[in-house]
Amino acid sequence: MTMLVAFGVAALPVVAVYLAPVLGVSAASAALLTAVYGIGNLAGSAGVMARPIRQRPDQAMAWYAGFLALALVLVAASGSFHFALAAYFVTGCINAYFFAATLAARTEYAPEQGKGQVYLWIGALKIAAGSAGTAVAGMVVTGSTMLALWIAVAAVVIAPGVSRIDQQAP
Repeated sequence: MTMLVAFGVAALPVVAVYLAPVLGVSAASAALLTAVYGIGNLAGSAGVMARPIRQRPDQAMAWYAGFLALALVLVAASGSFHFALAAYFVTGCINAYFFAATLAARTEYAPEQGKGQVYLWIGALKIAAGSAGTAVAGMVVTGSTMLALWIAVAAVVIAPGVSRIDQQAP
């Protein structure tokens, strides 16, 4: 789930550049969309500190991935710049909760003797997946801003399903 979600949300800064003019504002306003996403991440982090996640990490990750998919749909449905700002903020908030759940999962499920290695590998894979998401968004966004967003939504929607299948495997 970590990699698929990282792939999906990595499209947001690229999409912002193309979405801003569609919403009737300058492309430079994309910086504000991206900044508001970051502010949402900060607000979500404060929320996690104020009220820590109480679900099992794997359950929390699945829920937050679902909420992230909905937030990305809100970005795609943005008909105004103000709505897009709100959608980027909400996406950032939810992403902070998702990230906290991934850290809890690493702590909970990694074998004791390999915790450090698990953190490193998942971190590296997350960076690679985010880079791939940015690259894919950059390749398709010139043809269709919405295609880049729908690919992001698909990746995030698929994440809990793939995780569930993996949990069912013998």
